[in-house]
Amino acid sequence: MDIDISWGGYYASISDDNGEITLFRLLDFNRDDYHIAIYQEKFQSIPSLNEVEGLTPFIRHVPLDSRSLMNNKKTLLIGNRHLSKSDLAGYLIYLESFEVPSEDLELLIQSIQEYSQEPPLQLRLTLVDEELQISRIE
Repeated sequence: MDIDISWGGYYASISDDNGEITLFRLLDFNRDDYHIAIYQEKFQSIPSLNEVEGLTPFIRHVPLDSRSLMNNKKTLLIGNRHLSKSDLAGYLIYLESFEVPSEDLELLIQSIQEYSQEPPLQLRLTLVDEELQISRIE
């Protein structure tokens, strides 16, 4: 699967069943898991970035196994907006529940905010013996 990974990116996920489009925003991504905010709005066509950036997440943080991205090959990046600390509030609560030291949290949040200012990474995801392999598309 080829995908553009963009911290702060808004993604449209198209259902194989009925073509309904749901929306999530990428907060963080790594080989093991990715963290998203989920929106409850459903769309019949892919919305524009202007249409989605004013929406409020229904669920502010959900951690998912990165391999689950492979379950839906119809995930498209709509666009990106820089992540603020308030965008990451749900993720911070999650990390604090694992007793991540506050200085580590600050560094992580700064890194994520910096990543959200970068252009998307074009990645190829493959499964090899149930292990996710990630390679950059040049």
